[in-house]
Amino acid sequence: MKNVFLKLFYADAFLELAIPLFFPDFAEARLVTKPLLLILLMGHIAVENPRPALFFTAVFALLGDVFLMLPDSPLYFQLGLGSFLIMQLCYIRLFYRQSNEVSWIPAHARKPLVGILIYVFSFLAFLNPYLAEAMKIPVTLYAFALGSMLYFAIRLKHQTIFWGAFFFVVSDSVLAFGKFYYSFPGISFVVMSTYIVAQLLLISALCKLQLKK
Repeated sequence: MKNVFLKLFYADAFLELAIPLFFPDFAEARLVTKPLLLILLMGHIAVENPRPALFFTAVFALLGDVFLMLPDSPLYFQLGLGSFLIMQLCYIRLFYRQSNEVSWIPAHARKPLVGILIYVFSFLAFLNPYLAEAMKIPVTLYAFALGSMLYFAIRLKHQTIFWGAFFFVVSDSVLAFGKFYYSFPGISFVVMSTYIVAQLLLISALCKLQLKK
């Protein structure tokens, strides 16, 4: 039973990525495969580590996925963005609680913090002309939350969590680029493949870390 949810997750992830590439006529199947990703990871959390904090984080990731699947509208996008914002704050809290560092800006994280801030400000400056007025504040808040999540992952000094956070930044950056500036061929594959890897790495690593507590 222990690894059943992960095995099902791998199978579902394959279908989620393969359907748009090889079976575009069955694109509606993604209405099942996409939300099932987080549902299966929630099952993995329940088996590995039935503490509520990580499960709560996954619930908001699932809500974000569902809202972004609904018909394209500013309301659903904002609800999805809000759900993912709560998820990012939950990840930040989990990373902070796992860290042994007393300082908020330890020496090993100072240079990465500068790099993260440069990236966030630069990307927001690039997107700003293409954002509707109603989207500027939500996108800015989410961008800083995403950057903060990466910073706290670096601060934790855990390689798996760092790569999970890094792939999350890649996924969301490409998603924003495609939605607000230019959607290139294959963008869905890039967004979903990096998102799937990010959630798998973060949740698997946090399950193991919390079991040590």
